[in-house]
Amino acid sequence: MASIPQDFIDRLRSSTDIVSLVSTYVPLKASGKSFKGLCPFHSEKTPSFHVNPERQIFHCFGCHEGGDAFKFLMLYDKLSFVEAIEHLAARAGMSVPKRAGTGRREADRGVLMEIHRQAARYFRAQLDAPAGSRARAYLEARGISRETLERQGFGFAPDEWSGLLSHLSRRGIDAEAVYRAGLIVPRKNDQGHYDRFRNRVMIPIRAESGHVVAFGGRILGEGEPKYLNSPESPIYNKSTILYGFDVAKDAIRKEGSAILMEGYMDCIQAYQAGIFHAVACCGTSLTTGHARLLRRYTERIVVNFDPDSAGQRAARRSIDLLLEEGFEVLVLSLPGGKDPDGFIREGGSEAYRELLAGAPSFLDFLIRDASERYDVETPRGKAAFLDDVLPVIGKIPNRVERVGYVGPLAERAGISDQAVLSELRRHVETKAQRFQLPTPERKEIKLAERELIRFLVSTEHETTVLDELEDADIEGLATASILKTMKEVAASGELTSKRLMDRLESEAAKNQLTAILMEPSPLGPRQSPRDCLNGLRRDRLQRELSRLRRKLAQAADDDNLTAEILSLARRIETLGRVETSA
Repeated sequence: MASIPQDFIDRLRSSTDIVSLVSTYVPLKASGKSFKGLCPFHSEKTPSFHVNPERQIFHCFGCHEGGDAFKFLMLYDKLSFVEAIEHLAARAGMSVPKRAGTGRREADRGVLMEIHRQAARYFRAQLDAPAGSRARAYLEARGISRETLERQGFGFAPDEWSGLLSHLSRRGIDAEAVYRAGLIVPRKNDQGHYDRFRNRVMIPIRAESGHVVAFGGRILGEGEPKYLNSPESPIYNKSTILYGFDVAKDAIRKEGSAILMEGYMDCIQAYQAGIFHAVACCGTSLTTGHARLLRRYTERIVVNFDPDSAGQRAARRSIDLLLEEGFEVLVLSLPGGKDPDGFIREGGSEAYRELLAGAPSFLDFLIRDASERYDVETPRGKAAFLDDVLPVIGKIPNRVERVGYVGPLAERAGISDQAVLSELRRHVETKAQRFQLPTPERKEIKLAERELIRFLVSTEHETTVLDELEDADIEGLATASILKTMKEVAASGELTSKRLMDRLESEAAKNQLTAILMEPSPLGPRQSPRDCLNGLRRDRLQRELSRLRRKLAQAADDDNLTAEILSLARRIETLGRVETSA
């Protein structure tokens, strides 16, 4: 596969404003010369994620991830470097120079998108046809207005084995492509294909862009499964797409929260009632990908699932994940055992909004749910109650917030706060031992090495001081790989942070560099790169002097060794002083 020309990558990087890019994923606030927000790559309550518009880089001082716009997309959307380039190019209205294999892959995605567009039109036409009368009656009985039907793009898959396939074939679309789109199923013994969806009300599933990428089909009458969803395909990933998000995202930002519902019809009924910040998973449990998608727009989620046992189990799983991802979680349980669809149809939007405004914390839901299953009047029941609830509380990343829930739990269980706190600590420690890998010990970055790097990539200072930097000066430093690469970059042309970032091979070194460039310098205006170099060299020679003195102390009088020590001491005295520890 041919590589993308470096000059195009450089032009694309220059055309991309990292603050504008990152702010579409993470809420940012101005903080001095930078912008700050909650890190999207780990859970935190206090913002440690910084974006610098001058250097066009980001860095998190909590998880130590950092880099440029390409790196941000690669981490956030799990893209390859080439995919990140393609994404940013499309965003900037630039055409990526063609690479071998790219055209075919993009053409295939284009074909699959077109197949879904054609399929949506076909299903829509079938709903209005005589064969769709039963589907229309069903939607009317579910309280779906004609306006909502049109806006949501409802359709109908007739009870035919190859209705859609024949329709697409007449338009020159190959059956193999329709199969890759997930809309047909191969017959046994390679005897052709048949339609995946038959005798079902069809609900289009759209990507964030608004393009149809899949379908959910609700069967008419008896049959299983009641809801059938498209399989995953090159354009549809269930773990990253939420139903209705293309409609809801602006409302989520405006409302300051999202409502997580269980089904398509729940969301649709909410939209029809003017409640636009509701979303639902597409036939799967909530995933980390879904949570990260939501976190781009809000940190507050109201979980409103069906009241049956399956819905309550799904709510528990979602609460676990959302707490682990650092969300504020509320849980809305509707009266009368109603799901959102049924409650809104019968009670109206105002009644729903009133309950929504008073939705309690997830803890009330957990306590009520556990209290129905355990008798907290008995010692065994108290223990079971805590064992049920505390693992969920233990998922909250912030310790202060975790401890804040101890009082209500102790009161409900009828035991002391200290007893609950002790049990909570046990659950948190067990979780940490089971799921957290040990982090390698980080070498301390000395002030002199940090400031030398910052000086040389941030100012107009000459880089000739790098020619004097010896391998022995670098050996053992935390930033050794950065300093060695700086020498290579400077020898081949202009030393800039962007060129240096591109040449660094390890992600750890890139993260070190972004951290260094983000931190404010403690040095005064009279300091120079030579001061930093002398500081590093003085530190290195001081270590050598200490070694020689230990050696002399263990030996008899040695004039040569004594002379070497005196010479080394005089050399150290000639060097300027820069503190070499932070």
